[in-house]
Amino acid sequence: MSSSSVRTAVIVLVAMPGVLAVPYLLHAWAMRGNAQASVLPSVDLAAPEEPVADWCAPGFDAVAGGCLAAPAGVPAEALVVYLHGRYARDVAADEIDRQRRLAARATKQHYAVLALRSQLGVCSSADLADWYCWPTSEAAADADATRRWTRVVDEVQRRVAAPRRYLLGFSSGGYFAGMLAAHGWAPFDAVVVAHGGPVEPVNAIGAAPPMLLLSADDDVAQLDMMRFDDDLRRASWPHDAYARGGAHGLADGDIDAALAFFARSRESMPLRPPLSLHRAVLHVHDAAAEASAPDDDAGSNAVAPPETASDPFSAPGDDN
Repeated sequence: MSSSSVRTAVIVLVAMPGVLAVPYLLHAWAMRGNAQASVLPSVDLAAPEEPVADWCAPGFDAVAGGCLAAPAGVPAEALVVYLHGRYARDVAADEIDRQRRLAARATKQHYAVLALRSQLGVCSSADLADWYCWPTSEAAADADATRRWTRVVDEVQRRVAAPRRYLLGFSSGGYFAGMLAAHGWAPFDAVVVAHGGPVEPVNAIGAAPPMLLLSADDDVAQLDMMRFDDDLRRASWPHDAYARGGAHGLADGDIDAALAFFARSRESMPLRPPLSLHRAVLHVHDAAAEASAPDDDAGSNAVAPPETASDPFSAPGDDN
């Protein structure tokens, strides 16, 4: 073999391992890139924009995701977030009136009010498929929906520059308000549950904001509210509880009591001196008679307690 042939053979033998190794090196480099990508934080996609509300009561301005009433010419001392009771999609007059009365009374005390609306299809009864309800059980709660309206609350609070924010839930909104407070899904400085009830177990995960329970003597839901009072007491949750005469509904007196509680919510609980209402006592309720009785205190048509597992009003009736 000539010397040139020997040199060629040596070069081939030396270079061959490197040539064969190239595909493996390229594959290893590609795999390295994928491994790095798998441990990098996922991209924070922009939150979907909420549509501007088209269901606002007089006194409210339509904003993305809700309806806002702000005090005129003065800074907002706090933001009150309002969760409605259940009502039929095509029978919203009573709910509009509740929101209107709340906005009129709250803005006079320099509170801003953000009214939110639930989604259709949340009510557990098939007869209420075309009604707006809030979840009244943990299983029915939609985490994505809660996150969406929580972002709305955050944005509105920044917009009105309110240093504190409060939550007022009426009827089915009251059940959801208590559940929000217990799970800490959205932070509030104080919570009022009006004519709702507990979503058990009642144990705060994290901070337990001061809570006010409001019930009515002629309301079958008062039994749930009394049970809620006992649950909060056993959980050592700072709270107070009162009742008024009359039936189920968000009366002006309820609104005034809620606003008074918010103003005093940094005091020790129960409040001393108490609010100008009485304590709830056990009443025997005739559910069938109550369903057809007018709610004189609220100045609206007959209303039914919120839909729960034990709700005797499982068929559609008037809004609440």
